[in-house]
Amino acid sequence: MRLVKASEVQRLTGLTADQLREWTTRRGLIQPDAKPHGPGSRALYSWQTVLLLRIAVVLKEAFHVELHSQRSLFLALSQRLEKTSFPALRGAAIAINSEGSFDIVDPRRLEAPSNDLLMLQLDPHLEILSREFGLLEPIRQLPLFPARAVT
Repeated sequence: MRLVKASEVQRLTGLTADQLREWTTRRGLIQPDAKPHGPGSRALYSWQTVLLLRIAVVLKEAFHVELHSQRSLFLALSQRLEKTSFPALRGAAIAINSEGSFDIVDPRRLEAPSNDLLMLQLDPHLEILSREFGLLEPIRQLPLFPARAVT
């Protein structure tokens, strides 16, 4: 799995160095995939974590959501993204309901919701990640699939 440094994450998310450090280290809203392990080492981030950070940016900037109150959402979403392949997210959206739970849905097949939903389309984010992570070539896509135990 390809991991990227903070400078690339900043470019992909629009976060400043201080914001990224605040969200991932100080507040611990979204954990890096590889934490720094001593002086001079840097945190590293996977495509799933960068996607999660991009979603957090949209929630904060477009919808003015207080991110600290969404810590459990980010943790659950992180765990879900670990088990989901990159191609499986194409055409999908994240539907967050008013209680703070979520689902990854196909918005074209979504029935009328019984309560309020916030829908975040994933394709614009996936396009940027596939281009910037260099994942357009088929062989480079192997890390996008979760490992499965063969019995």
